[in-house]
Amino acid sequence: MIEKYCGGTEMDKLLGQAAKQEAAVFPRGSGPDHDWETDVLVIGSGAAGLSAALYAAKAGLRVIVCEKSPRLGGTTALSNGMIWVPCSPQARSAKIDDSLTKARTYLKHELGASYRANFVEAYLEDGPTALAALENGTEVKFTLSTAPDYHSSQVGGVDKGRALSPAPYDGRLLGTDFELIGDPIRVVLGGMMISSGEVRSFLNPFQSLTSLKHVLRRVSRYAWDRLSYGRGTELSGGNALIARLLVSLRKHCVEIWPSSPLVELIKEEGHVTGAIVKLIDSHIRVRASHGVILATGGFARNAQLRAQLSGAHQHNETLAHADVTGDGIALATKLGAAIDNDVASAGFWTPVSLLKNGSAEQIVPYGWLDRGRPGVIAVGPNARRFVNESNSYHDICLAMFKSGYPADKRFYFVCDQDFVRLRGMGHLLPWPWTLSISKYARLDYIKVARTLSELAKQLGLDAGELQRTIEEHNAHAAEGRDPLFKRGESAFNRTLGDPALRMKNPNLGPIRNGPFIALPIVPATLGTATGLATDTYGKVLDGNGWPISGLYACGNDMTSPMRGIYPGAGITIGPAIVFAYRAINSILLSAQHGQKVAGSRA
Repeated sequence: MIEKYCGGTEMDKLLGQAAKQEAAVFPRGSGPDHDWETDVLVIGSGAAGLSAALYAAKAGLRVIVCEKSPRLGGTTALSNGMIWVPCSPQARSAKIDDSLTKARTYLKHELGASYRANFVEAYLEDGPTALAALENGTEVKFTLSTAPDYHSSQVGGVDKGRALSPAPYDGRLLGTDFELIGDPIRVVLGGMMISSGEVRSFLNPFQSLTSLKHVLRRVSRYAWDRLSYGRGTELSGGNALIARLLVSLRKHCVEIWPSSPLVELIKEEGHVTGAIVKLIDSHIRVRASHGVILATGGFARNAQLRAQLSGAHQHNETLAHADVTGDGIALATKLGAAIDNDVASAGFWTPVSLLKNGSAEQIVPYGWLDRGRPGVIAVGPNARRFVNESNSYHDICLAMFKSGYPADKRFYFVCDQDFVRLRGMGHLLPWPWTLSISKYARLDYIKVARTLSELAKQLGLDAGELQRTIEEHNAHAAEGRDPLFKRGESAFNRTLGDPALRMKNPNLGPIRNGPFIALPIVPATLGTATGLATDTYGKVLDGNGWPISGLYACGNDMTSPMRGIYPGAGITIGPAIVFAYRAINSILLSAQHGQKVAGSRA
């Protein structure tokens, strides 16, 4: 057996040596046809893959994690890292009034025809146990979030208690492994992570002594960090989750191979026995005696699979990691695996804007400050509102598709100059951080006009309809109610309201002072919902519905149990962790069964 040492592995030494050579030569394992042997081979290093690896390692199995990218974390490292797990140990400690029955009822109403009782039951029943097992004896820690269910007014919904966030982590504790953590998507000052709760303090540090002290502490620490690191080391969100998983895996001596993309799955006599991965300049054959787990993150960056699997939700943009190109799904289907595309939508969505500067194009995520706030509305090709703007990002995109996208791509967030000065818009920060909007108008990122009629002309919309839409919205703001879309009536809506405006409805604000501004928006995936067909233990199924022995999938490589519906914050990473837990339990049960059979034959 290859010698291991905690804090790194023998392969780490080999990788370091090979990086200095033109070609890598790796020692062979004990198998005649394989270069390396392990019990469980995990392909992918997002929340799904690293959780599966940690569950397996804690059970005493040998584990290798192969990651296509030079850094770990995939899309998880880019995200807020939240999980949706009803009745968690944290919720019970906080005495949250909830139950699995209530959560089940909520999901039945949310998922409707997409509800699959066996998957939902497995998720709800094992969720609290999986979370506790992940945290017990490891560095992985979650804290209860205040985020409500996205449709908390729905029967079974709750105003808080089901969403959890990764506890922040000091990246300096990782040592040299800090460089293995993928960069986050939202940073300031060239590399400092800030959470959504800190944004207002950074925009206006002089609003209070508390804000000033907080900002000065964070900036001072960041300046000190940059003397030794490429970015800030105060990690939060998905970055903190990946860091905590990594340090926990190191303590269990798990092999982690970055820059090792999957090349081929090995199937022998109907059983998946391992895989071929590319490492440096060599193809390494890895035998996995207990199973291969696919957790490569889905297909969001694969244009061919997007076109093939997105159905009515055709799109080009995604915020998923650049290396999420459907490798696991594509190679599994070559072995006869089936894709389960019986979903409400093939992705989990957010509206984005596109900032072009020369030949470069930047995808700008839905903003923290402007998102669904009072004083902005969304209009479609008919110049009318088509959605409750304070609903979730996912809801807005589904409403765009329902209203004609992509056949007609004229969709915009519309506001006035007062809104932009106060809250920004997309890439634009509030005043004084953005002194002039003219630059962005010249780049065609936003449309600006003195009158609504002029704005409508620029947008290619009916001027009379846009005028009526704004007047109607302003009347509703004055009345304090939105009879069209009930904006401001749900707990989630109210998290985006602003009582400081002293409006009757804190989610409704007028649009009245020109110049008027429109931001073109398009739908983008945060991740994909369609994936490989599996059973509730993550076993990959063939076209006849039979498990392919030795092959598992979790995360976005398996079809989501939410099936393209978004009930609350964390419904991608939550199931990724829970079904990773179930996959490892299945592997352990199979191993025990094999030992019993072998014993009886002896």
